[in-house]
Amino acid sequence: MNQSKLPTKQITLYATVCFLFGALLGVLAKFSDTIPSNGVTGLFFSYISEITTNLGIWVALATLLAVWSRRPLYASLNVLTFFLGMLIAYYVYSKALFGFFPTYYFVRWMLIALASPLAAYIVWFGKGKGWIAAFCAALPIGVLVVQGFPFFYVFSIVYALDLLLAIVLLVQLAKPKAQYVKVVSLSILVFLIVRNSNLLTYLFGGL
Repeated sequence: MNQSKLPTKQITLYATVCFLFGALLGVLAKFSDTIPSNGVTGLFFSYISEITTNLGIWVALATLLAVWSRRPLYASLNVLTFFLGMLIAYYVYSKALFGFFPTYYFVRWMLIALASPLAAYIVWFGKGKGWIAAFCAALPIGVLVVQGFPFFYVFSIVYALDLLLAIVLLVQLAKPKAQYVKVVSLSILVFLIVRNSNLLTYLFGGL
């Protein structure tokens, strides 16, 4: 794992890019909510709205930003700025469109965003070797499988995307191939724990 220290200007640049990327997705997420779901364009933005409303895409993007960072502290910074950009843009755009600011939802999501650096720090180690690294990798993969599991009942494109993203993370994180068995085994364990404990409902219920 490349842990070389970056110059301050480069750290700032990466964090700024992450913030702007998050802001762009925040605007896209809110914009897609406002498009009527009729016609080809409407159907396209309807799918975008469903995807961005779902937890899975944000788990996957944050994980990729974390593991592509050179150091765990950089991962924390990049993921934090990404979510700050997304939330600020989403709710400022909402205020501009509808003239009100949903403080309750903003505060709850902001608290979750402020906890994301710790998650990013942990997940960064998922690209390493051994059981500890496998556990760090299994956390987001297991959550994505929980999110995508309803696909086997309703065959939704959104749930299918969650499962596809879980595979993408598995390929990205389980290196070398000897890690696959460890990561898959622990991902199944995480899946069972999260699904049977209703942990996601407790954390994100009502949002």
